[in-house]
Formats: sequence, structure tokens, C-alpha cells
Amino acid sequence: MELLNKRKALAGSVLILLPALAGLGLWTRLPGENNLAKLAFCLGMPAAMLATYWLCLLLTFHTNRKNGQSKKALELIYWLLPCISLFYCAGTWAVALDVKLGWERLLPASLGLMFLVIGNYMPKMKQNPTLGIRLPWTLANEENWNRTHRIGGKVWVAGGLVLLLCCLLPGAAMAVGMLVSIVVLAVVPCVYSYRLYRKQVRDGSWDGCLFRSKADRVVTAVALVILAVAVVGTPVLLFTGDIHYTMGENALQIEASYWNDAEIDYADVESIEYAEGIPAGSCTNGFGSPRLSMGTFRNDAFGSYTRYVYTGCDACIVMQVEGRTVVLSGADEAATKALYEELNDRIFG
Repeated sequence: MELLNKRKALAGSVLILLPALAGLGLWTRLPGENNLAKLAFCLGMPAAMLATYWLCLLLTFHTNRKNGQSKKALELIYWLLPCISLFYCAGTWAVALDVKLGWERLLPASLGLMFLVIGNYMPKMKQNPTLGIRLPWTLANEENWNRTHRIGGKVWVAGGLVLLLCCLLPGAAMAVGMLVSIVVLAVVPCVYSYRLYRKQVRDGSWDGCLFRSKADRVVTAVALVILAVAVVGTPVLLFTGDIHYTMGENALQIEASYWNDAEIDYADVESIEYAEGIPAGSCTNGFGSPRLSMGTFRNDAFGSYTRYVYTGCDACIVMQVEGRTVVLSGADEAATKALYEELNDRIFG
């Protein structure tokens, strides 16, 4: 039995807390004026990650007393969650501080590397409650666990390579490729495990207890639903959505995915200009993804302003509407230019 390595656990904890320390150092640049909200922004996610990390450690090493988990698999327990935490928090900070990191390429690349690493270690994992493909059939039967993780390891390594190749695709194709890859990585091992379970039952080799109680069935069903929603929903939320502009007779209608719609009366527009390279600033209330950036923002040029733009478009339309600034954009520079010309003609033409 390998006991919990306190030095590694402490190092992992420090990595998870690094974003919180960075937040205290960048306190004055954080969005919003409320100190309590800033403190929650700095400490909320790292604290949740740290609690999850230690829960996983304790559960894993409690189980390790019985089954002697692989040392290589144990290394994943020490370092996987800290690395995920750093990446996730870095993305949150980048959105808040308007730092351009090229997330549309970085995200599939980082996921590809993660799947490659986990897939390589997956066949070495022994049954445990925190790491691996934890399905009712794998947790109830050691043969099912071992065979599922051998197949799952191969699928995840191949899927990791595909995700790395997705970085070379254009925007829309990359998003579709990433979504399809993640769904395949999640579904194939689960389907294989279930089919193997049915085969074991038919030929009489099944020796596990699938559900000990009705509560086990409910918990398993809820867990599988949450997994399905997370696997499909997260990529959809990150890489889909649009901003639709409708030129009415008296007003511009803005219909936005994942955020509030808006209406701008032409009579309220004081000025309109086409601009490029204006920094977004910090988001105080809104929605941000590798595709869309919407809501209330603050920067040095405009102070607090409203934003409806595509993240990958450097061009924008700056409008003064009853003393407040509204920034819009199309999906690309050509669409933004066309939108600007049509708006300018309707308002001042």
C-alpha cells in the first residue's frame, strides 16, 4: 500500500491556489466595484477545486488500501486536477482582463493532450471511486473494468490525436470536429462496457452486484444524465451561438444566443463609427466564449458600455445611444462593414 504523499498533495494544492494569489495581486484590474464580488471571483473557483482535489485524494487512497492502485495512475490523481484548475482559471482570467490567448486553438489542443495522457494511463488503472470510467458495470465487475479501460485507453489516445489535428481546421470545422470527437470519446467506452456486461450475463460469467439498492439506480441514472449534458452541452455552449441583427423601420433589433436581446431606436443614436482593434476591457456582467462576447463591459476608452460582438472579429461598430456606448460586430470584418454601412444609411442617410 502506498500512503498519501504529502509533498505531492501540498504541491498540487499550491498549484490550485495560484489563481487566487494572482487575483489578489491584480485586485485593481478586476471587473466590478464590489469588493465582496471581487473576493468571490478570486477565491470561489480555486476553493471549490481544492475541496474536490482533497476529496478525490482521500477517496482514492482509502480505496488504495484494498486494491493497490497502480503508481502511474496515482500520479494522475496528484496532478490532473491541479492542471485542469490552472487551465480553467487562466481562461476565466483571460476573459475578465481581455487577454487574447487564442482559445479557439488552445482549447482543443489542451483537451487533446489531456486525453492522450489519460488514455495512456487508463489500462493501468484498477477499480477506484474517483478516476476512470466509473459505470455500474465497471465498478461491479473487475473483468468489465479492465477490458473497458483497455479499449477506452486506445480510444482516448486516438481521440486525443484527432483533437490535436482539429487545431489545424478553420473555425466552424474545428468546432464541429471537437464536438464530435468529445462525444465519441465519451460514448464508445460506455457502449462497449454495457455490451460486455450483457454478454457476461448471457454466458454466465457475470459475478458482480450491479445495484445494491433502488437508491443506487437513481444515483447512477442522475450521474449518467449529468455526464451526457456536460459532454454535449459544454462544447455547444463554447463554440456555437450567433448575433442576429434585424433592421426595422424605426429600430435595430438584436437577437443574441445565450444573452439578453436588445432594441436600439434609430432616433436615439447620436453617432456611429466603424473601428478596429478596440480592447474589450473587463466584463462586469455578460457572457463570454471563444465565439461570442456580450453584456456589460468596462474599458478606458468608453467606461461602462454594452457589447454584442463576435470574439474573432477585430472590427466593430461604435454607437453613442442616449449618452451610452454600444459596440456591435458581425461574424467577420466584411459582415461588420456591411452592417455599419446599412445602419449609417438608415440613421443619417
